Amino acid sequence: MKAFLRLLTAALEAYVEFVRLQRDRHLDALEDRLDALASIGDPSSKLLMERVAQRIDRERQRLIRSSDDHSDRGENV
Repeated sequence: MKAFLRLLTAALEAYVEFVRLQRDRHLDALEDRLDALASIGDPSSKLLMERVAQRIDRERQRLIRSSDDHSDRGENV
């Protein structure tokens, strides 16, 4: 039973790291898109840059909120 729990714990930790990697790649892709739009510089690109920048800000705020949320660990902070 202990071996199963260790295996399950390792699998869950690997899944958490996988989700973090996917999230980081998504944020990197948004930043790359922002850079590409900045290199174009026309008015429609500037509008899209604002929208992409807002998405990046929302993603970063969500990351901050999720790391501050201690409800999954049973802590009342």
